[in-house]
Amino acid sequence: MADNTNPLVGHFRSPKLYANIPSEGKFYSSDVIDMPENLELAIFPMTAKDEIMMKNPDALLNGEAVATVISSCVPAIKQPRALVSNDVDTLLIAIQGATYGDDIEINTTCNKCQETVSGTVSVETMLSTMSILENTYSFTTSSGLLIECKPYSYETSVKAGLANFRTERSLQSIASIEDEVERLSAFTNNFMELANLNFEILVDTVSRVTLKQGEETVVVEDRAQIREFLENCESAVGKQIEKFVAQMANIGINKNMLMTCETCSTEEKPYEFESMVNFNPVNFFTAS
Repeated sequence: MADNTNPLVGHFRSPKLYANIPSEGKFYSSDVIDMPENLELAIFPMTAKDEIMMKNPDALLNGEAVATVISSCVPAIKQPRALVSNDVDTLLIAIQGATYGDDIEINTTCNKCQETVSGTVSVETMLSTMSILENTYSFTTSSGLLIECKPYSYETSVKAGLANFRTERSLQSIASIEDEVERLSAFTNNFMELANLNFEILVDTVSRVTLKQGEETVVVEDRAQIREFLENCESAVGKQIEKFVAQMANIGINKNMLMTCETCSTEEKPYEFESMVNFNPVNFFTAS
Protein backbone atom coordinates (compact mmCIF):
# COMPACT_ATOMS: atom_id res chain seq x y z
CA MET A 1 0.00 0.00 0.00
CA ALA A 2 1.31 3.41 -0.99
CA ASP A 3 2.24 5.80 1.77
CA ASN A 4 0.15 8.96 1.24
CA THR A 5 1.73 10.84 4.15
CA ASN A 6 2.70 14.33 3.05
CA PRO A 7 6.52 14.56 3.24
CA LEU A 8 6.12 18.25 4.14
CA VAL A 9 4.18 17.52 7.33
CA GLY A 10 7.29 18.18 9.41
CA HIS A 11 7.26 21.74 8.13
CA PHE A 12 3.68 22.53 9.10
CA ARG A 13 3.25 25.40 11.56
CA SER A 14 3.39 24.77 15.29
CA PRO A 15 2.26 26.84 18.32
CA LYS A 16 4.46 29.90 18.83
CA LEU A 17 3.05 30.87 22.22
CA TYR A 18 0.46 29.91 24.84
CA ALA A 19 -1.99 32.42 26.26
CA ASN A 20 -4.77 32.69 28.79
CA ILE A 21 -7.91 34.73 28.06
CA PRO A 22 -9.76 37.20 30.34
CA SER A 23 -12.74 34.87 30.85
CA GLU A 24 -10.54 31.84 31.57
CA GLY A 25 -13.27 29.92 29.76
CA LYS A 26 -15.78 30.35 32.58
CA PHE A 27 -18.67 31.54 30.36
CA TYR A 28 -18.49 28.71 27.83
CA SER A 29 -19.56 25.12 27.36
CA SER A 30 -17.25 22.53 25.80
CA ASP A 31 -19.08 23.13 22.50
CA VAL A 32 -17.58 26.61 22.34
CA ILE A 33 -14.06 26.05 23.64
CA ASP A 34 -11.99 23.05 24.66
CA MET A 35 -10.27 24.74 27.59
CA PRO A 36 -7.12 22.99 28.84
CA GLU A 37 -6.68 22.44 32.57
CA ASN A 38 -3.80 24.92 32.77
CA LEU A 39 -5.96 27.55 30.97
CA GLU A 40 -3.19 28.14 28.41
CA LEU A 41 -4.41 28.08 24.80
CA ALA A 42 -1.99 27.12 22.03
CA ILE A 43 -1.62 30.01 19.56
CA PHE A 44 -0.47 29.22 16.01
CA PRO A 45 0.85 31.85 13.57
CA MET A 46 -1.38 32.88 10.68
CA THR A 47 -1.12 31.14 7.34
CA ALA A 48 -0.89 33.01 4.04
CA LYS A 49 -4.62 32.34 3.60
CA ASP A 50 -5.34 33.82 7.03
CA GLU A 51 -3.41 37.00 6.18
CA ILE A 52 -5.39 37.43 2.97
CA MET A 53 -8.63 36.98 4.92
CA MET A 54 -7.61 39.68 7.41
CA LYS A 55 -7.18 42.15 4.56
CA ASN A 56 -10.69 41.57 3.19
CA PRO A 57 -12.73 44.68 4.18
CA ASP A 58 -16.13 42.97 3.86
CA ALA A 59 -15.02 39.92 5.86
CA LEU A 60 -13.59 42.17 8.56
CA LEU A 61 -16.77 44.21 8.76
CA ASN A 62 -19.12 41.25 9.14
CA GLY A 63 -16.80 39.43 11.56
CA GLU A 64 -16.13 36.47 9.29
CA ALA A 65 -12.41 37.25 8.93
CA VAL A 66 -11.82 37.33 12.68
CA ALA A 67 -13.89 34.19 13.30
CA THR A 68 -12.07 32.27 10.55
CA VAL A 69 -8.60 33.32 11.69
CA ILE A 70 -9.29 32.49 15.35
CA SER A 71 -10.51 29.02 14.31
CA SER A 72 -7.35 28.57 12.26
CA CYS A 73 -4.84 29.87 14.81
CA VAL A 74 -6.48 28.70 18.06
CA PRO A 75 -7.73 25.14 17.40
CA ALA A 76 -9.26 24.87 20.88
CA ILE A 77 -11.83 27.52 19.90
CA LYS A 78 -14.79 25.80 18.22
CA GLN A 79 -17.27 28.70 18.01
CA PRO A 80 -15.39 32.03 17.80
CA ARG A 81 -18.56 34.10 17.43
CA ALA A 82 -19.82 32.82 20.79
CA LEU A 83 -16.80 34.25 22.61
CA VAL A 84 -17.11 37.41 24.68
CA SER A 85 -15.49 40.42 23.05
CA ASN A 86 -12.81 40.68 25.78
CA ASP A 87 -11.48 37.24 24.81
CA VAL A 88 -11.51 38.03 21.09
CA ASP A 89 -9.41 41.18 21.63
CA THR A 90 -6.86 39.16 23.60
CA LEU A 91 -6.70 36.33 21.07
CA LEU A 92 -6.14 38.73 18.18
CA ILE A 93 -3.18 40.27 19.99
CA ALA A 94 -1.79 36.80 20.77
CA ILE A 95 -2.16 35.81 17.10
CA GLN A 96 -0.33 38.99 16.11
CA GLY A 97 2.51 38.05 18.44
CA ALA A 98 2.64 34.46 17.20
CA THR A 99 2.76 35.64 13.59
CA TYR A 100 4.96 38.75 13.61
CA GLY A 101 6.92 38.54 16.86
CA ASP A 102 6.67 40.04 20.32
CA ASP A 103 7.01 43.72 19.33
CA ILE A 104 3.96 45.32 17.72
CA GLU A 105 4.04 48.83 16.32
CA ILE A 106 1.04 50.96 17.21
CA ASN A 107 -0.04 54.43 16.10
CA THR A 108 -2.07 57.06 17.92
CA THR A 109 -2.56 60.83 17.88
CA CYS A 110 -0.70 63.20 20.19
CA ASN A 111 -3.16 64.98 22.47
CA LYS A 112 -1.14 68.18 22.19
CA CYS A 113 -0.04 68.68 18.57
CA GLN A 114 -2.42 66.15 16.95
CA GLU A 115 0.46 64.55 15.04
CA THR A 116 0.58 60.78 14.51
CA VAL A 117 2.80 59.11 17.10
CA SER A 118 4.26 55.63 16.72
CA GLY A 119 5.33 53.30 19.48
CA THR A 120 6.08 49.66 20.21
CA VAL A 121 4.31 47.38 22.66
CA SER A 122 5.22 43.88 23.83
CA VAL A 123 2.67 41.13 23.25
CA GLU A 124 4.13 39.08 26.08
CA THR A 125 3.80 42.01 28.49
CA MET A 126 0.22 42.72 27.47
CA LEU A 127 -0.78 39.08 27.89
CA SER A 128 0.98 38.69 31.25
CA THR A 129 -0.55 41.85 32.72
CA MET A 130 -4.14 41.50 31.47
CA SER A 131 -6.95 41.53 34.02
CA ILE A 132 -9.35 38.61 34.53
CA LEU A 133 -13.15 38.69 34.41
CA GLU A 134 -15.10 37.72 37.52
CA ASN A 135 -17.51 34.81 37.45
CA THR A 136 -20.44 37.19 37.56
CA TYR A 137 -21.33 40.86 37.94
CA SER A 138 -24.56 41.52 39.75
CA PHE A 139 -26.68 44.11 41.52
CA THR A 140 -30.02 44.19 43.33
CA THR A 141 -32.75 46.54 42.18
CA SER A 142 -34.89 48.62 44.53
CA SER A 143 -37.68 46.06 44.04
CA GLY A 144 -35.47 43.17 45.16
CA LEU A 145 -34.51 41.65 41.79
CA LEU A 146 -31.00 40.18 41.59
CA ILE A 147 -29.69 40.90 38.09
CA GLU A 148 -26.58 39.04 36.96
CA CYS A 149 -24.56 40.32 34.02
CA LYS A 150 -21.81 38.99 31.77
CA PRO A 151 -19.69 40.61 29.03
CA TYR A 152 -21.43 40.96 25.69
CA SER A 153 -20.50 38.57 22.91
CA TYR A 154 -18.29 39.11 19.90
CA GLU A 155 -21.37 38.59 17.74
CA THR A 156 -22.97 41.62 19.39
CA SER A 157 -19.80 43.68 18.92
CA VAL A 158 -19.88 42.83 15.20
CA LYS A 159 -23.46 44.10 15.01
CA ALA A 160 -22.33 47.26 16.79
CA GLY A 161 -19.52 47.76 14.29
CA LEU A 162 -21.87 47.30 11.35
CA ALA A 163 -24.37 49.73 12.83
CA ASN A 164 -21.68 52.35 13.44
CA PHE A 165 -20.40 51.90 9.89
CA ARG A 166 -23.88 52.34 8.42
CA THR A 167 -24.48 55.37 10.65
CA GLU A 168 -21.26 57.07 9.55
CA ARG A 169 -22.13 56.45 5.90
CA SER A 170 -25.68 57.70 6.45
CA LEU A 171 -24.55 60.86 8.24
CA GLN A 172 -22.33 61.68 5.27
CA SER A 173 -25.28 61.37 2.90
CA ILE A 174 -27.69 63.18 5.25
CA ALA A 175 -25.58 66.33 5.00
CA SER A 176 -26.34 66.49 1.28
CA ILE A 177 -30.14 66.20 1.69
CA GLU A 178 -31.69 69.59 0.91
CA ASP A 179 -35.22 68.93 2.14
CA GLU A 180 -35.28 69.65 5.89
CA VAL A 181 -38.11 67.19 6.66
CA GLU A 182 -36.40 64.40 4.75
CA ARG A 183 -33.08 65.21 6.43
CA LEU A 184 -34.69 65.11 9.89
CA SER A 185 -36.37 61.79 9.08
CA ALA A 186 -33.06 60.25 7.98
CA PHE A 187 -31.34 61.50 11.13
CA THR A 188 -34.14 60.05 13.31
CA ASN A 189 -33.81 56.66 11.61
CA ASN A 190 -30.08 56.66 12.36
CA PHE A 191 -30.72 57.53 15.98
CA MET A 192 -33.29 54.75 16.32
CA GLU A 193 -30.89 52.19 14.87
CA LEU A 194 -28.21 53.11 17.41
CA ALA A 195 -30.78 53.08 20.24
CA ASN A 196 -31.90 49.59 19.21
CA LEU A 197 -28.29 48.45 19.10
CA ASN A 198 -27.63 49.72 22.63
CA PHE A 199 -30.73 47.88 23.80
CA GLU A 200 -29.50 44.63 22.19
CA ILE A 201 -26.24 45.00 24.12
CA LEU A 202 -28.24 45.26 27.37
CA VAL A 203 -30.21 42.13 26.49
CA ASP A 204 -27.03 40.24 25.61
CA THR A 205 -25.37 41.33 28.85
CA VAL A 206 -28.07 40.14 31.29
CA SER A 207 -27.51 36.43 31.94
CA ARG A 208 -30.24 35.85 34.55
CA VAL A 209 -32.69 37.55 36.89
CA THR A 210 -33.51 36.06 40.31
CA LEU A 211 -36.57 37.00 42.33
CA LYS A 212 -38.57 35.85 45.34
CA GLN A 213 -42.16 34.69 44.90
CA GLY A 214 -43.35 34.00 48.40
CA GLU A 215 -41.04 31.38 49.84
CA GLU A 216 -39.91 30.28 46.40
CA THR A 217 -36.81 31.57 44.55
CA VAL A 218 -37.37 31.93 40.81
CA VAL A 219 -34.49 32.18 38.35
CA VAL A 220 -35.27 33.62 34.91
CA GLU A 221 -32.83 32.76 32.13
CA ASP A 222 -35.19 32.67 29.16
CA ARG A 223 -33.93 35.23 26.64
CA ALA A 224 -37.42 36.24 25.50
CA GLN A 225 -38.56 36.85 29.09
CA ILE A 226 -35.42 38.86 29.89
CA ARG A 227 -35.97 40.96 26.76
CA GLU A 228 -39.59 41.60 27.73
CA PHE A 229 -38.47 42.62 31.23
CA LEU A 230 -35.87 45.08 29.90
CA GLU A 231 -38.43 46.56 27.53
CA ASN A 232 -40.72 47.34 30.48
CA CYS A 233 -38.51 47.99 33.52
CA GLU A 234 -37.58 51.39 34.95
CA SER A 235 -34.76 53.32 33.27
CA ALA A 236 -32.67 53.13 36.47
CA VAL A 237 -32.21 49.39 35.88
CA GLY A 238 -30.98 49.99 32.34
CA LYS A 239 -28.51 52.61 33.56
CA GLN A 240 -27.10 50.18 36.11
CA ILE A 241 -26.65 47.53 33.43
CA GLU A 242 -24.93 50.09 31.18
CA LYS A 243 -22.53 50.78 34.04
CA PHE A 244 -21.61 47.10 34.16
CA VAL A 245 -21.22 47.00 30.36
CA ALA A 246 -18.65 49.81 30.53
CA GLN A 247 -16.90 48.22 33.49
CA MET A 248 -16.60 44.80 31.87
CA ALA A 249 -15.49 46.19 28.50
CA ASN A 250 -12.30 47.53 30.11
CA ILE A 251 -11.28 44.16 31.56
CA GLY A 252 -8.60 42.14 29.78
CA ILE A 253 -5.80 43.68 27.76
CA ASN A 254 -4.75 47.10 29.05
CA LYS A 255 -5.39 49.43 26.13
CA ASN A 256 -4.02 52.53 27.87
CA MET A 257 -0.48 53.00 26.60
CA LEU A 258 2.13 55.59 27.57
CA MET A 259 3.30 57.24 24.35
CA THR A 260 6.09 59.77 23.63
CA CYS A 261 5.68 62.56 21.08
CA GLU A 262 9.04 63.56 19.58
CA THR A 263 7.55 66.75 18.13
CA CYS A 264 6.43 68.04 21.52
CA SER A 265 9.48 66.77 23.41
CA THR A 266 12.45 68.93 24.34
CA GLU A 267 16.05 68.02 25.09
CA GLU A 268 15.34 68.55 28.77
CA LYS A 269 12.07 66.65 28.97
CA PRO A 270 10.26 64.18 26.70
CA TYR A 271 6.55 64.80 26.22
CA GLU A 272 4.65 61.69 27.35
CA PHE A 273 0.93 61.15 27.33
CA GLU A 274 -1.46 58.25 27.94
CA SER A 275 -3.58 57.16 25.01
CA MET A 276 -6.25 54.52 24.43
CA VAL A 277 -4.87 52.35 21.65
CA ASN A 278 -7.38 51.00 19.15
CA PHE A 279 -6.84 47.26 18.60
CA ASN A 280 -9.74 47.06 16.14
CA PRO A 281 -8.81 44.32 13.63
CA VAL A 282 -9.82 46.53 10.70
CA ASN A 283 -6.76 48.74 11.24
CA PHE A 284 -4.73 46.53 13.61
CA PHE A 285 -4.10 43.73 11.10
CA THR A 286 -4.22 45.61 7.82
CA ALA A 287 -1.47 47.89 9.13
CA SER A 288 0.90 44.95 9.62
